[in-house]
Amino acid sequence: MASSNGTRWRIACDHCDAAAWTGADPAGARAWCEACQTGQPLTADARCPDCGATLPAEPRFLELWGGLQQLDAVLMAWAGDARPLATLLPERPRFVTDLDPPARQEGDAPELVAILEACAHGDLRAVLAAPSLAHPRAHAARAIALERRHEREAAVAEWDAVIAASDDARARLARGALHALAGRWSAAEVDLAHAGDSFAARWDRASLVMHRAIVERDAFPSEAELAAARAEAGPASSYWSDPTVGRLVWSLVIERTLAGRAAPLEASEPHTHARVHRAEATFEHATFWDRAMQVVGWWRLGAASEVARAALPLAETQAAEVLAEPALAGPALGEVAT
Repeated sequence: MASSNGTRWRIACDHCDAAAWTGADPAGARAWCEACQTGQPLTADARCPDCGATLPAEPRFLELWGGLQQLDAVLMAWAGDARPLATLLPERPRFVTDLDPPARQEGDAPELVAILEACAHGDLRAVLAAPSLAHPRAHAARAIALERRHEREAAVAEWDAVIAASDDARARLARGALHALAGRWSAAEVDLAHAGDSFAARWDRASLVMHRAIVERDAFPSEAELAAARAEAGPASSYWSDPTVGRLVWSLVIERTLAGRAAPLEASEPHTHARVHRAEATFEHATFWDRAMQVVGWWRLGAASEVARAALPLAETQAAEVLAEPALAGPALGEVAT
């Protein structure tokens, strides 16, 4: 809850009458003690007057459930079932596009305005039901509506019309991404080369290099290809749901290894093991999400020993992070810590 003096939180238990307000208060700021699990006056040294624990700026225990859920999922994977862990992993885009509605301009005809406003409001049916106009922004609106309805080939035709009228970088990006998703690598390469220098365009060009190596050639990307893709994509974000070259390589290699496979990965397949290990080495980060991807990937391959190798240190790290949460340091949640 926001106020003119800053954010205030009301914390209340669903099972008893315990409740407290924290944040700015006319009588003096109040904070939430994670160790005591009670509201406390915010002192000059930001320490709880009852137990001496540090009083955070805002409640931290909100993250505790997520940490416990992640730990439980890793332990289940270690025990042989990585499905709960797999459900926690984000869907990262292989190819990024730009589906922002085209903007209105002064002097637009009423028919065009109606299409653009319908697109801006997400009324896809109205966009596609409107009379077809031979105008680049009308074609763009139709392309966006069709792609949002997963009618990709029809969307490509609309982007064709946009590009025929004016070679537009946004249209090239959108059509190039659709060509890539359809496996038309050469057509995608031509379009993406003219898609500008946005993050989406650079990522798509980097992604295309990896797809052509791993999917089209069924090979592991060379060091030169990896370097080129990373240079094109720019610094690798560690944010949990962002795409990176290493995360993409791992996903593609796991998929190619699984293609046509009816049995688990055997120890007698050293070449395949080596290829998956090479993919594992391409990760740029060692966040929970990156390491969880590795656990799930090995599990999908049926490589139990590799799952144990990857899951054990991740479980130890996750357990340590959960136990370090201030909420587990006091008597209120002592049973959870033990």
